[in-house]
Amino acid sequence: PDIANLCALAQGDPATPYPTTLLALAIFADLEGASQAAFAPSAPLRYWQLIKVEGTQPGSRLQQRFVMPDAVLSFLVGQPVLDDALADIIRPLDLAPQLPADGALAHRLARTVHASGMDATLHLAAEPSRRALGVAAGAAAALGLLPFHLPLARLTPETERDGFFRLWQRDRLALRGALLLSFEEPPGEFQLSAICRLIGEGTGPLFLIGAAGQAIAERAPGAVIRMSLPKTDPHEVADHLAAKLGQDATPALRDIAARFRLPLPTLESCATVARTKAEETEAPASQTAILDEMLPLLRDQVREAMSGLADPVPVRMTLDNLILPEAARAVLGQIIARQRNRARVMEEWGFAEAGGGAQGMSVLFAGPSGTGKTMAAEALAHALSLDLFRVDLSRIVDKYIGETEKRLAALFDAADMTDAILLFDEADVLFGRRTEVKDSHDHYANLEVGYLLQRIEAFRGIAVLTTNLANAIDDAFARRFAFSLHFEFPSLDERQRIWRGAFPAAAPAAGLDWDRLARLTLTGGQIRVVSINAAMLASEEETAISMGHIARALESEYAKQRRRVPPAELADWPA
Repeated sequence: PDIANLCALAQGDPATPYPTTLLALAIFADLEGASQAAFAPSAPLRYWQLIKVEGTQPGSRLQQRFVMPDAVLSFLVGQPVLDDALADIIRPLDLAPQLPADGALAHRLARTVHASGMDATLHLAAEPSRRALGVAAGAAAALGLLPFHLPLARLTPETERDGFFRLWQRDRLALRGALLLSFEEPPGEFQLSAICRLIGEGTGPLFLIGAAGQAIAERAPGAVIRMSLPKTDPHEVADHLAAKLGQDATPALRDIAARFRLPLPTLESCATVARTKAEETEAPASQTAILDEMLPLLRDQVREAMSGLADPVPVRMTLDNLILPEAARAVLGQIIARQRNRARVMEEWGFAEAGGGAQGMSVLFAGPSGTGKTMAAEALAHALSLDLFRVDLSRIVDKYIGETEKRLAALFDAADMTDAILLFDEADVLFGRRTEVKDSHDHYANLEVGYLLQRIEAFRGIAVLTTNLANAIDDAFARRFAFSLHFEFPSLDERQRIWRGAFPAAAPAAGLDWDRLARLTLTGGQIRVVSINAAMLASEEETAISMGHIARALESEYAKQRRRVPPAELADWPA
């Protein structure tokens, strides 16, 4: 408290109650190196901002005033903190690995850094999820360091001008800190230069978390150790969730952990909410009751992630209600068998290591509109208890080079959260016969198709692509589908069965001639539209559905196509 008076007394001037260059030189006259040069802007005291200079006037350099930054004072009194300029962009990261395998990986990363030198740079090639950050933070903690997180987007030319690099070098020594630098997108030129500077200045162990390519390693002034983040083990996830619930990991819980590949905090939150809801009816809640409440919560998470990329399709059709030739039903049975048994055959039986090919499954449904392609996808979803999403490729394909791949990447990143069925309508938009490469747009159009096929082959669910024109699909692409099913115009017998199934048991109907209706040249989709419209007319008249209502609905259906009903089809039509 008396420092101001002491400074003024020592300098014999009441107007200078603060430390100055002259006072410092007088006090440390016998200290080696005590000269004005020690207070130059490039000298360590000011370069590392251990002191700041204020109130310098021309011709009075010896009288310049010294101020101690708050962070330096905090360090000297044993309570180190980040400088305010750093605290705006860097945060301490209170995360740790939650799964045993992630904890083991964190210790392996720590041993790698220790063996390579404490100034090593380790690049964890993965999206900067909480899991990836937790692994890196665990590695820093295993080295006895406090992890600090800096999203690369916060590092701007303005922050560099404010002395970010020097302040971090100073404060990380005081705090025993390690920097975790994350990035969502590949670094731009400025950001790449900033990373290289951090590596070159040896700012302690540097952990990079992001899915960038080799650009960092190629530009870095020092070695960059690149490692990948393995996929989570569903069994470990199930054991973790079971521990959170205070129960054992049952096969049903393991199935959910394998099916929904959501971030662990999301799974934990859904489990907690589900347990709370289940306990409203029984306490303590059984795991079966909890999972019954948890499943729709997890599905909602996936639907939210898919929002704007694909539309959920209500699954109403079942295999029993689907009217198709036996050969087509047999193909659907093979698709179901492959999806159900893929994990056992590929992993447990060793077909993946024996060159079993891509694990993803792509299916081509071709045939005229209304012949049952979408309903067949619904039946698959129902049989496999999977969600069904419709992807409108016209919304995905973009005229600007590179944009289609970005949208496809976002779509599959979201879809990979769970086993689902993606229904690509009008696939010939993207899978038509390959364009002869005449310019860069043609070249990229072909690359887009290749990228889509690559993501489909890695997709754990089922990708169903539909087209009304089978011949429009390039033969080279068609050979890469696991299954190809052609939907024919329904036969007379099939049309009668479709007509009979179009009217629910609760619907009042009178005098319907199934044989006469079956002779109408309509697809299954058209039959369902006509039956619903006829029912609406009957309801309006408060009468039972009759052949007359169907005739009127039939005229409307043909009018949509700018056609008239052939006279032969309505000749001698019952009322």
